[in-house]
Amino acid sequence: MEQKGGTIPQHNYVRKIQQMWRSGALPRHVGYHEVRVLHDDWCGIWTGQRCDCDPDIRLKFSLSGNNN
Repeated sequence: MEQKGGTIPQHNYVRKIQQMWRSGALPRHVGYHEVRVLHDDWCGIWTGQRCDCDPDIRLKFSLSGNNN
């Protein structure tokens, strides 16, 4: 499924996770990191469309990796 110009618009939750990572709000170190993404009830994600809401994204769990 392509939009005009040949690119598929990025999901809002992906864009927000990237912004949070760049700002340091999400861990940047190697390890296992689990985030919780809560979409609005009206978000397109629920009907198989692109996420178009402003989801609540929070770090749920983080386990640092081995630095050997």
